[in-house]
Amino acid sequence: VKAAPVEPFPDLDLDALEPGDILRDTEPVPVEGLGGRYTCTIPVAWRVMYAFGGTTMAAAIRAARVELGRDDLDVVGAEATYCEAIPCGPMGIQVELLRDGRSGAQALVRLWALPPDGPDPAGPVGNDLVVAVVLGRRTDSSLSFEGAVAPEVPDPLDCPGRETVPDSPFSRIPYHRQTDFRIAMGEFRWGTPAPPSDPVAASWFRFNRSPITPEGTWDPAVLAVPGDILGPAVHAGLGGKAGFFFVISLQIGLKFVRDLRTEWVLQHTRAQSATGGFASGTAELFDADRRLVAVATQTALLRAVESDPGATDA
Repeated sequence: VKAAPVEPFPDLDLDALEPGDILRDTEPVPVEGLGGRYTCTIPVAWRVMYAFGGTTMAAAIRAARVELGRDDLDVVGAEATYCEAIPCGPMGIQVELLRDGRSGAQALVRLWALPPDGPDPAGPVGNDLVVAVVLGRRTDSSLSFEGAVAPEVPDPLDCPGRETVPDSPFSRIPYHRQTDFRIAMGEFRWGTPAPPSDPVAASWFRFNRSPITPEGTWDPAVLAVPGDILGPAVHAGLGGKAGFFFVISLQIGLKFVRDLRTEWVLQHTRAQSATGGFASGTAELFDADRRLVAVATQTALLRAVESDPGATDA
């Protein structure tokens, strides 16, 4: 007997949700009278079980850049640790500048959920998400090479979208309605007897509402969203019998290589392990011209879903 498709959020009218705008929805707003304190509100459009991990990481990185206020420095790296699940809604952000040097800077960002019925961004600092951000000045150097090579896959519009996945629960999750996701390597099938395979995946990603700034580049912070992409590689390694499961971020690291100037980004993901209920892996992010723009690392908790995922904890 074929199981009925999972309905993640029967309480939400998904067609009535306002579409997400990643730049608007992760913009840090200063809190008057408190140095380094910001707030932002991430709407339900970015919800999976809770706010998608890449969106909260993006908000934290953006707050660090605003607090530092230096256009001469680029984001070089960021390391995020997720301590508590963060629901969509209002959030407090505290930025501590650890160093502000001539050619580099470091910041520590703490982000936490605020009560939706009476948010007080001037209250105590929380630690739901902690992000260390490293900034530096890029220079021309003879010490240069790139070891990452983009996989040979079709262009994005020649690849099938997530709507072609049989019995896919993705279209019924708010976050997945904010992006265009094209399967460039392999396929996803839920509950069918596909054997485990090489835990590698490739996919094209773009936001429905472009994150390209007037300068013609992505705000680098929002690369945290396509960088949160371990699931397809884990699914490939487990095989089609694994069923529907969530990949819940515990740690995400991003290494920024160059500016992204194309709407599409190619995600080349490999899961190095899935054991004991946890998975880890890497993702190389390339622009539409197949140039490397960032490298992500991720450690995640695997949570199988038997019924309504809205009823599970994290």
